[in-house]
Amino acid sequence: MKKENKSSYSCLLVVAILFRAAETVPAYVNLFYFNTTSNSTVTEQCECGVYGANSPLGTATGLVGIPKSANLQACDSNTEFTVTEAPWIALIERGYCRFSEKIKLAAKKGAEAVVIYNVPESGGYPIPMAHSGAGDIVAIMISNLKGLDILRRIEKGLQVTMVIEVGKKHAPWMNHYSIFFVSVSFFIVTAATVGYFIFYSARRFRVARAQNRRERQLKADAKKAIGQLQLRTLKQGDKEIGPDGDSCAVCIEVYKPNDVVRILTCNHLFHKTCIDPWLLEHRTCPMCKLDILKALGIEVDIEDGAESFQTTVSNEASNRASLTEEDNRSETASSGYASVQGTDEPTLEEHASSEHDNLHLVNNDSQSPEVEVLPHLDNPSFEADETRVQEIKS
Repeated sequence: MKKENKSSYSCLLVVAILFRAAETVPAYVNLFYFNTTSNSTVTEQCECGVYGANSPLGTATGLVGIPKSANLQACDSNTEFTVTEAPWIALIERGYCRFSEKIKLAAKKGAEAVVIYNVPESGGYPIPMAHSGAGDIVAIMISNLKGLDILRRIEKGLQVTMVIEVGKKHAPWMNHYSIFFVSVSFFIVTAATVGYFIFYSARRFRVARAQNRRERQLKADAKKAIGQLQLRTLKQGDKEIGPDGDSCAVCIEVYKPNDVVRILTCNHLFHKTCIDPWLLEHRTCPMCKLDILKALGIEVDIEDGAESFQTTVSNEASNRASLTEEDNRSETASSGYASVQGTDEPTLEEHASSEHDNLHLVNNDSQSPEVEVLPHLDNPSFEADETRVQEIKS
């Protein structure tokens, strides 16, 4: 119980000291240096003192006396001072004993006030010291530099007279307005930081969500586009399997019989197992970088991620018709497109007879000169345009 009471008392004492320290009361120190040799006086005034936490806020006047011993801290009860005639003020160095012990000793010797100057080890600046139980005696603290300056003048033989007055009471370090201003500023900065973080996170989330949605839509469209591309099963004797045959540009392996290949709109073919994953991610031909979505008429709206299919039925029909006619004249394209339509590869005689019959019907109906057959080209769209021009002329 005693320990608890002591700890409670210590806590209350610390709180009281801190409260009093927050209300620092300065002290005006007026100094008069009298030179007995020249009979001259030098005055000095400064607001360089701080009243103790337990000191009465009063004034004091008198000659300044210092301890006679080499130890200027006045921690010994037998310490004597250089001045004994009242009124006088004791100047003591801060030491290893309590402030209350120094002040009670000086008061016992007849001092009217006590001035304690700080030491460099404690910062050297005046602080509101606590000295409970020292009695009703004015006690202030001054800085180390000011205390040493007064001490040197006394040691030189000057008579120093000090007048202590109450200075203008300083407001607490943080008054109500300061606390309010700091609180509002902290709230504004915190709110701005949190708001920016939320805005940035929401924007990142929205962008990532739009990108994910666009990627999913592009993959779905790529699947549709891949489903529209033509497949072909290579057979023995095909041009791709011969001595001069090509290899798959994805896996760099030569084509073999019974390999399933997919033919892109640019007439480049690859292994189905190689090109499908590539098209699903890149949607372009590995060789010529042709975009299969654009080639098939699928346009992507990049801003909102919506895909608009703008392919008309007439264009699609004409393109497919022209591609079929021109690929029938091409050995490579005809074999690929014929396998998609579920028919075997037609012979050269069948191609010749069908072309001759078509030309014969056109000549009988319009009485126009025979249409010149153009050589096979690699660009399907160009071939389609040429075929339509020929049909119009006929």
